[in-house]
This record gives sequence, C-alpha cells and structure tokens, in this order.
Amino acid sequence: MNLRNFEITVETKICDRGFRYYENKAVTEIEQVEKGEFTATVEGSEEYTVFIKLDEQQFVVNHSCDCPYDWGDVCKHEVAVMYYIKNAQLYNQPLEEGTFHKIKTDLAQLSKKELIAIIINLSKKNRLAKEDLLFELGHS
Repeated sequence: MNLRNFEITVETKICDRGFRYYENKAVTEIEQVEKGEFTATVEGSEEYTVFIKLDEQQFVVNHSCDCPYDWGDVCKHEVAVMYYIKNAQLYNQPLEEGTFHKIKTDLAQLSKKELIAIIINLSKKNRLAKEDLLFELGHS
C-alpha cells in the first residue's frame, strides 16, 4: 500500500473513520523517529500508539497500532496517522533530533547489562513490548 493512495486498499468505512480522527486532530505527539519511520499517539476511546514505516517510494512497509482492532489489516488510528503524514508531507521533512534521538544517544552509552535491565523492566510493564520483543527474538 502506498501513502499516496492507500485509500484504494483500505476498507472505505475504516478510511472514513480514520479521516474523521485526522480532521478532529486526534493525532497527537507525532514524531519522525528515523527517516521514514513515524510514531504518533491517537486519541480515541483511549490513547493508542501508532507506528508507520515508509520506504523511499512512500510505500507503507510496516505499520502497527496497540488498539484491540482485529477485523482487518489496518485500523482507523493507523489511517488517521497516514492522512496526517500524507497531508503534512512529513515524509519530505528532514529528520529532527527529537526524543528518540536522545534515547538512542543515551542507550549507546550504557553497558550490555544496563541495556538488558531496561529491556526486561519495559517488558514487565508493557505486554505489547514483551510480545514485540519475543517476536524480534524469533519466538512465536
């Protein structure tokens, strides 16, 4: 799916709902964390965290949301963030040194033991972080 025309591959009802979220400024705290990688908070019935990764041709190569939606591949929160990125042309903006840059820089200064402790602690507190970590480590 391409950012320029993702609406043709996403269910119309989901696009409409996502567009309403976008119009109502429910997308907050959006940040480009790496070139072509965006994280945002979308305010719905709760706050949801959305991740969108684009390649150089603006194809969405990875996307996720921590909402419980499981009736399709893309939820309304992800659609809202895609509209935001598309309409603000964030994919054309240079990478700024935001919070993720600071985290990356600080983590680079830590020992392996300190890094493991942080990862374990985050996994204990956040079920999705734990599941993502297990997936990244090759566990189903």
